[in-house]
Amino acid sequence: MSLPQEYQRLIDLGIDKSANLPDLNDMTDRGTKPLKPWTASKTCGTMALIKKYNIQDEQTFLTHFQRESKIPIEVLTEQVYQHQKVYFGDYRYDRDTIFKYTYCCIVINSLKGNSTEQKFDRWACSESMIIKEAPAILDEKFHTDRLELNQSGKVVTFISIKPYSFRINYLQYQDVFAGLQAMTNISNIPWKIYYKNQNTDTFNPIMLSNLDEQGQQKLLHLAKQYSHSELQQILPIINKYISND
Repeated sequence: MSLPQEYQRLIDLGIDKSANLPDLNDMTDRGTKPLKPWTASKTCGTMALIKKYNIQDEQTFLTHFQRESKIPIEVLTEQVYQHQKVYFGDYRYDRDTIFKYTYCCIVINSLKGNSTEQKFDRWACSESMIIKEAPAILDEKFHTDRLELNQSGKVVTFISIKPYSFRINYLQYQDVFAGLQAMTNISNIPWKIYYKNQNTDTFNPIMLSNLDEQGQQKLLHLAKQYSHSELQQILPIINKYISND
């Protein structure tokens, strides 16, 4: 791993979740035509990376990310920095602020997400749910973290796991809903998003029926935008792991 000295200095000083700025989230992940710079297709699957190397700390995560990502973190920082001109019309934040934001999104949020998934697994066990980890491609392309099984071992629900913050205006995460719905469209298996409660390690579900009619129609429209080739790519996985026949 080799980072510009000024970026390494920021890491050494400590970067926390306060670097996760809402307007930059709008620019990269939630707004109109977001940049989405750290998708697995552009970088690497961060949850898979954590599991592969049993990563517990930021430095170890960063070392492996820099080695395996298609785009290193300093290049991602520059992409996000330059995209400000497109989105805001000017450079609202300096490069140090953008680096801290990028580091938070990639490193801190990934480690936090892994912790949230572990808490979900413990909670699901306490609720007598039978779950298994989803194949990596379903996670990376369709936001599916877990598969819920029935007593016969057949998949009955696609599950996405989110932190408590997801509940606040959750329809802004349109790609998550659209990916799950696209899976449902080709398999007839429903999806649920479980988000963590604020002060306990318990989770609440969101499903298609929770959305109003307008939200459901928008979601169904977005799901149809997945390309035929993308859906064909996962059909063998659907048939192998998720068949209800």
